[in-house]
Amino acid sequence: MKNLDRLSSLFFILLSIAICLGAIKLPGGTLSNPGPMFFPFFLGLCLLILSIVLFVQSGRSPLCNFSELFQKGEGVKAIYVMGTFALSAIFFEAMGFVVSMFILMVLLLKGIGGKTVMMSILYALIITLPTYFLFTLLGVPLPRGPLWF
Repeated sequence: MKNLDRLSSLFFILLSIAICLGAIKLPGGTLSNPGPMFFPFFLGLCLLILSIVLFVQSGRSPLCNFSELFQKGEGVKAIYVMGTFALSAIFFEAMGFVVSMFILMVLLLKGIGGKTVMMSILYALIITLPTYFLFTLLGVPLPRGPLWF
């Protein structure tokens, strides 16, 4: 592979094809009343187009060394983010939407964003609570945790 963009674009080309093939198996509906196939197929098609554009543009990019993928300490940050998302997914049902997302936001804002504890808590509240109430207003069922929400 010439560079990392070319490698990632090939991955996303294959992923988008798999998404489109999976979406075709769903009922299609009509143009005025689209079925469950429409949204995933359209997103897969958009991903395919963007991946092809990236693949073509990556041919003009300079060679990239795998050691340049992460600068010093960036790999640890990536693992930290993946770990916090994994823990959030594991405890999502048991802790509920508000608590699990609040903890996720605080951990990410403090650990990656470099915010103070108080600012992380404030931002997490500003993001989590309106999101919960918006989803509730739209009728989206969210898991309730040990608290009333």
